[in-house]
Amino acid sequence: MIESAAVNFGLCVLIWLVQLVIYPSFAVIEKSQFPQWHKRYTNRISLIVIPLMLSQVILLGRLIYHSSFNTVFLIQGLLILAAWVVTFALSVPCHRELSKNKDLSQINRLIATNWLRTSAWTAASILDLLKFT
Repeated sequence: MIESAAVNFGLCVLIWLVQLVIYPSFAVIEKSQFPQWHKRYTNRISLIVIPLMLSQVILLGRLIYHSSFNTVFLIQGLLILAAWVVTFALSVPCHRELSKNKDLSQINRLIATNWLRTSAWTAASILDLLKFT
């Protein structure tokens, strides 16, 4: 389904931008301005990420429901589940701490643990490419 592939690709591109550009920029934002900047960032990025993540789950569920068992869908489902677990178990707590105070160790933890989401969403997107070739 092309819609699912488009959402997976959108999350893949977004997470690479976050990983390579946005999260590393946290370290150079002035400490006095960081809490305000971080709050604005999280509010705005949520407007993009939440609909994409929800769409990803809904579309994958629809694919699984309307298709016969497919190993690729199962693997994608596990990758998406992993991304959700990392998001809520690791990334959200880091962001909560950063919303209170700029902390370089939290920024570094956020960057390090975000590689898990980056890998999961990249792999899900690559699987879509393999389905269409």
